[in-house]
Amino acid sequence: MGLVAVVENWVTAWFGNQTLSPLLSIVSIAILATRFSPGFVLTSIVPFAVLSYLLIQDSSRFPLIRALTVCFGGLIAAWASWQKTRLDRQIREFEAVIMHLPQPWILCDSNSKIIRASLGFAALVGKTQEQLTGAPHFSLLAPAETDSDKKEPGKVPARSERLQLHPFLGSNLAKNFQATYVPVVIQDDHCLLIILEEI
Repeated sequence: MGLVAVVENWVTAWFGNQTLSPLLSIVSIAILATRFSPGFVLTSIVPFAVLSYLLIQDSSRFPLIRALTVCFGGLIAAWASWQKTRLDRQIREFEAVIMHLPQPWILCDSNSKIIRASLGFAALVGKTQEQLTGAPHFSLLAPAETDSDKKEPGKVPARSERLQLHPFLGSNLAKNFQATYVPVVIQDDHCLLIILEEI
């Protein structure tokens, strides 16, 4: 708030009734919204609005209306902070669920590249979780040889299908799995959770 006051006093001294206080207050509240809880953002609205009003009441026209715009901008920032908090909670809940799945699983992005993999899946393919990140899932999993309807390129996978570990990983790893595909949306990104169950 001190910075807003300093800048406003400087602007008033040099440019007369040109004011930046409401704008700086809204920007300050928006910055607070990226770091703090919605409750903290809400409580910061009134001090910033009052400060803006006091700084511009003698030097600018319509100081009350401009101070009210700070309140309105603050409410929008508080709503954005609440949405961010809610989204972060949903992501933590989703991670808690998949981390406790007993079956091996991988989470892929919309380009079929692995974002996360369970320890169980990493052990199956003989790689670390870090090595798997960014690898295309079809380089590790292939349609099972016993499947009559092999997946066509570019075809959206069914809700479940039979897969095997890719042959290039080694013949001693020839295991068949029933793969269940679960579409999930994480921070507006469309991802695919693939859960494997050994047949």
